[in-house]
Amino acid sequence: MLQRETFAATEADRWFSRNQAALADRAPEADLPLRLLELYRLTPRRVLEIGAANGWRLAEIARQGRATRVVAVEPSGAAIADGSARFPAIEFHQGVVTATGLREQFDLVIVHYVLHWVDRGELLQAVAEIDRLVAEGGYLLVGDFSPEALTRVRYHHRPDLSLFTWKQPYGELWLASGLYTEIAMLTNHHGAGLEPAVDDHDRGAVWLLRKRGAEGYREPG
Repeated sequence: MLQRETFAATEADRWFSRNQAALADRAPEADLPLRLLELYRLTPRRVLEIGAANGWRLAEIARQGRATRVVAVEPSGAAIADGSARFPAIEFHQGVVTATGLREQFDLVIVHYVLHWVDRGELLQAVAEIDRLVAEGGYLLVGDFSPEALTRVRYHHRPDLSLFTWKQPYGELWLASGLYTEIAMLTNHHGAGLEPAVDDHDRGAVWLLRKRGAEGYREPG
């Protein structure tokens, strides 16, 4: 069974159950994606977050007046139910990063600590799906574990299954395409925010990228 199927069936709800209380206590000023939006004074009209949990980050973006439409894609039905009750301004869709079910494009797409769950055989499918949803000239905020070496770690919450988290510098996947330019990149401790020294196992990074598309190509001569 693919990890996508396992998380869609059971683990997404279990993750939300374990973290629901912590999400309610999240301090927006400590969230690196939100800090980057503030630092660069971005006010995207249409914002999508893939793997949004109950939508708390989108709710803060809307509260700050940075967007007129906020859309969440999330595999957990429990998270969607909680978010729909708490944050009625958010438009929720149940789906996964490889198949969001959406057709429109967005001025900003956020994918934060999602890609390390994706099966390696579906990673490029996830990259393509995310890229498809970012409008030309729009922005992508992608954050995740970012060790120096490609790493996989067995998922300790389900030792009965062959599940892993996959760690690598994910922002480089879009930069390597030539279709995106790097606006900013922050390294951090995945559980404690900005830290001057982080061991490789706990190192994370958040990239703010701008989609330039064909504008980045030049004709010879």
